[in-house]
Amino acid sequence: MNPSALRRNFLRLPILLALVLHAPLLRADEASKTPGMPTAAELFADQPKGLSDHTVAWKLLYVSEVLGNPVGGEKQGAVYEGYAKFGIGVNLDRALGWEGASLYANILYPHGESLTQNFVRDLNVISNIDGYDSVRLYKLWFQKNFDGGRFSFRIGQMAADKEFFTSDTAGIFLNNAFGTPSVFSQNITGPIYPVSAPGVRLRWEPTPTFSLRAAVFSGDVGSATANQHQTRITLKKESGALVLVEAAYKTHQTRGDDAPPGTFKLGGYYDSKWFDDRSGGGRHHGDYGAYFVADQQVYREKNSGDSPRGLSIYSRVGLAPRDRNLVDFEYQGGVNYAGLLRSRPKDITGLGFAYTHISRDVQPSADDPAPGSHESLLEAAYLAAVNDWCTLQPDIQFIMHPGATALHRSALVLGLRISLSF
Repeated sequence: MNPSALRRNFLRLPILLALVLHAPLLRADEASKTPGMPTAAELFADQPKGLSDHTVAWKLLYVSEVLGNPVGGEKQGAVYEGYAKFGIGVNLDRALGWEGASLYANILYPHGESLTQNFVRDLNVISNIDGYDSVRLYKLWFQKNFDGGRFSFRIGQMAADKEFFTSDTAGIFLNNAFGTPSVFSQNITGPIYPVSAPGVRLRWEPTPTFSLRAAVFSGDVGSATANQHQTRITLKKESGALVLVEAAYKTHQTRGDDAPPGTFKLGGYYDSKWFDDRSGGGRHHGDYGAYFVADQQVYREKNSGDSPRGLSIYSRVGLAPRDRNLVDFEYQGGVNYAGLLRSRPKDITGLGFAYTHISRDVQPSADDPAPGSHESLLEAAYLAAVNDWCTLQPDIQFIMHPGATALHRSALVLGLRISLSF
C-alpha cells in the first residue's frame, strides 16, 4: 500500500470515534440500569430480542473497524472493513396462532479491504467480519418448538457456526481462529460465514443442564464469489451431505445460583464428499473431525448482580485426520475478565492464544516450497460498553508464522472496532 493510502485508512479512525464519543461512557450507576447492554456474543446473535413478546421484531447491526500491520506479514498496510446485518423475525404464534413457530431471515453486507488477503497472508483470518463484498441473503429458516421449548426443529437456509463450535468467553476476540475451528474452516467447504446452505437442525434440551443438537446440510455450499447474493440453491448428489452433532453440559446457570457457571461441549462432523490425499495417494471417501470446548468462570465477585463480574477461562481442541486435511490439530485458550475496572462493570478484557498445526502429509508446492508446521497467535482485546447500543473495541494481535510458511514474517496487527446494534 502506498503512503497516501495508508494515511487515508488510518484517518478514518477519528471519524469513527466521532460517531460514538458524543455519548459519554456509562458510569457504574448507569450501567446497572441498562440490562440490554450488548456483549460480544449478543452483537452477532441470530434472532432479535423481544420476538417472544411481539409479532414482528427486527435487528440492525453495523460493525466498522480499522486494522493495520506496521510490522511483518507479506507487506505492511492498513485497511477499513465494515459489516452490516439486518434481520427480521416473525412470531407465528402471535400472527397465526401457531404455537412455538417462528420465521427468521437476514441479509448481510460485508465490505472493505482484507488485511489478511492483501497484507499479512495469515491462515485463520485476522477479522471475523472479513468477507467477500456483496449484499447476500444469509439466512431464511422456519422453526417450530415442541414440549415447552425442550425440542426444536429448524429448516431452511442456515449457517453452522451460529449454533456449533461457539464459546461465550472467546466471543470477545476478532481473529477467526477463535470462531470456527480451523479443523473445520480450513479442511472442508462448510456453511460458515459468509456462506450458508440449506439444511435441517434438531435441538433437544431435556434438562436445563444438558442439550443435544444435530444438523444435516447440503454438501454444496458454493463460494462467496460464485454465489454472490446467496440466492442460488443447488442440491447435487455428488456434493454429498455434511452432518454435525454437538452435546453441551452447563453448570450453575439456573436462576438464583451464584456459583461460577461453566459450559462444556463435545462435537464432531462428517462430510460425505471425496477428498484428495495430502501426500499424493488415493482419494478418500468422506472427511471428519471432532472438537471439545470448555468455558468456565473461575472467579465471581460478590454482589455483582445480573452482570456478574469475574474471571473466565476458555479452551478448545480440534482434531482431524492428517492424510486428507491441511490442519490436523488445533488449540485455542484464553481468559477474560468482566468488569476489571471498578468504574466499568460492563467492560470485558481478554487475552487469547491460538495454535494451528499443519499436517505432516502436506507436500511442498511451487507457491510454497517451504511449508511450515504451524501458525500461532496472541490476541489482546478490550470491549468497552459506550451505551446500550454501542461498543468500542481496541485490539492487538501478534501472528507467528503467518500462513504456516517461512515466506512471511511474524506480524503485529493493531485495530479498533466499533459495533452499533439496534
